[in-house]
Amino acid sequence: MAAQPGAKLTVLVADPDPAQQQILNQCLSPRFNVIFAGSFAETQRLVSTNTPSILLIELDQPDGGDVRAYLRHLRNTPATKSMVLGIVTSRASIHDKVSGFTSGADDYVVKPINPRTFVYRVVLLTRTRYLGM
Repeated sequence: MAAQPGAKLTVLVADPDPAQQQILNQCLSPRFNVIFAGSFAETQRLVSTNTPSILLIELDQPDGGDVRAYLRHLRNTPATKSMVLGIVTSRASIHDKVSGFTSGADDYVVKPINPRTFVYRVVLLTRTRYLGM
């Protein structure tokens, strides 16, 4: 999943909310190629066909997919185990956060995000993931 020097990494934003997609696109597109999924099924399809470097996913999917089980699957699959996995959600409970991290997420961000700092958070995640941390 290592990118060519100077190439932009691809981020898959898996969020059913078009407004949230737009916010994430505005803050991420200067540094990343951004693609979108509006459902869990579409997320699974795009991960298998595009193999993005980064997945930013909302826990609440309209088609009711088990996001945590899917993150565990991605972590245990050789082709996707080094993918940066971020949860960007409105769920703010400690239980949800711990469950997200134990499912394999590299980060857990509660909405609303700060667009000015969020992109740097994603950049930092890619650096630590590719350094093997």
